[in-house]
Amino acid sequence: MTFIRSLFTVFIGCFFMASCDQSGPVKIGFIAELSGAGEDTGTASLNALKLAAQQINTAGGINDRMIEIIPRDDQKSPDVAQQHVREFKELGVDAIVGPIISSIGMAMLPVINELDIVTISPTVSAAEFAGFRDNLFRMNSTTTQNARAYARHNIELGRERVAIALDGENEAFTESWYHEFLLEFDALNGRVVSKVWINVDDTPLSDIAQKLLAEKPDGIILITNGADSARLSKEIRKISDDIVLSAAEWAGSETLIDMGGDAVEGMELVQAYDRYDPNPRFQKFVADYTAMFDEHPGYTAVLTYDAATVLFAALKTKHPDQRLSDALVTMPPHPGLNQELMFDQFGDGNRGIYFVTIRDGKFIHQK
Repeated sequence: MTFIRSLFTVFIGCFFMASCDQSGPVKIGFIAELSGAGEDTGTASLNALKLAAQQINTAGGINDRMIEIIPRDDQKSPDVAQQHVREFKELGVDAIVGPIISSIGMAMLPVINELDIVTISPTVSAAEFAGFRDNLFRMNSTTTQNARAYARHNIELGRERVAIALDGENEAFTESWYHEFLLEFDALNGRVVSKVWINVDDTPLSDIAQKLLAEKPDGIILITNGADSARLSKEIRKISDDIVLSAAEWAGSETLIDMGGDAVEGMELVQAYDRYDPNPRFQKFVADYTAMFDEHPGYTAVLTYDAATVLFAALKTKHPDQRLSDALVTMPPHPGLNQELMFDQFGDGNRGIYFVTIRDGKFIHQK
């Protein structure tokens, strides 16, 4: 009888703890690079999540529960990212938003599956993530769509010989992107005349620029982040004023323009949203973000706000006994900033892509 009474007491205690938990804040873990070369994209992402949470909280929260954001810096380290996921579990987060880069997503994936934590990444896009039912939900298109679009674009403009720089600190993304580009480019009779890695040793960017130009390519593609793309572009421009430069979509942050200056003028890249969309919902977001953070939102901010929008909607509308992952894949299309938001049965999203050229310090859509 004493044993049964003890079990009953534990049950009652757990029941009330659960009830209290349901009336406490909705805890959202956030993870991205908040220091180092890629901190601009991580900070912009966190800012967008803060804005989305503030707006929901001002309107009464999620079923009267306020949203609490718990941010963590992954330091672009797989080990650090995994540690933070385990910390999030101990803190009782309802979901995680992030990461930004695919290599960190690869490191987090087994842990979020083990601990059963729904995670929505605004931007990871390595093709290896697609087509699996797991706890990682993706807002972005994959490297299959994006890299192959770059291959067709270059061929259409007569660039049949290209040199490529790849960032060794985000190999999950860069190798996937390069592989998908090469498949399409080769099928269209294009040729990659040189492939050079950065951030794998102490090779100066000036030497890398020389290697990229050595085979006299028709163009150079940088599969690197915004800061490294800017720095490498400056070194390339010291040698060649007229070589055509492209950068993978990963580079498309405001830092690329701020750091690159004249060196990135004329650079081409893909964007995952229409930054000139007249849609009132998008224009209000731009105005609210600018007012709150005194800067224009970049692509990670836009995609993170969309991620937060769909996450908060699922948390608000799901049945109490329904798993969040099931609520996300069964939820009807939800209005986003540029397009309707939804996940397929595998938790994969998709976005339209837009080629832009940097002109006068702005990303200008190509016609």
